[in-house]
Amino acid sequence: MRELLGQLVGRCAVLVGIGLVAVGLSGVLAAGAGAVVGRSWVAGDPPTVHYSASRCAEFLEYEPHAGSCELAATEHHFGEIVDYRIAAGLVGASLLGGCALLTRRRWRLFRTDRLPVAFDATVASVLFGVAAAWLIAYGLDQQRLGYQGVGFYLSGGVVAFAAAVLASFRFVRVTTAASA
Repeated sequence: MRELLGQLVGRCAVLVGIGLVAVGLSGVLAAGAGAVVGRSWVAGDPPTVHYSASRCAEFLEYEPHAGSCELAATEHHFGEIVDYRIAAGLVGASLLGGCALLTRRRWRLFRTDRLPVAFDATVASVLFGVAAAWLIAYGLDQQRLGYQGVGFYLSGGVVAFAAAVLASFRFVRVTTAASA
């Protein structure tokens, strides 16, 4: 039982690393979308959001060149979206690097003899698929309503969809090889 739990922890560490790298890639995609479509498409607030005078003063302090509270808030949020996502991707890459190092040293947590052969591919396919469906559907709904900030959801959804497709291909390959 202890080996099974250890291997589960090892596989989950790899899956978390992959998920964080995907978040980092969505940050790169959000930065590109902000450059092409506009930062408000990625980080703009819905029309129902109104900031207090003190909060506007904070945003204008962060972004003095913005000229208005709305633009300052958008610039501030855009920087957070891109920077935090890319930082998460770097943490994920570090985690994957650590897992690879431990695998090379044949550390017990990464042996594959206790868990089903397609465990990680199954979990990744389902989680990335659900995330992609929700993020894309919500982003498109927000776009339909004419809201700003939909690129926040769509950039994550596109990357999650690509990750779900890759994990699904891996699932098919692993299960086909196991049954042969």
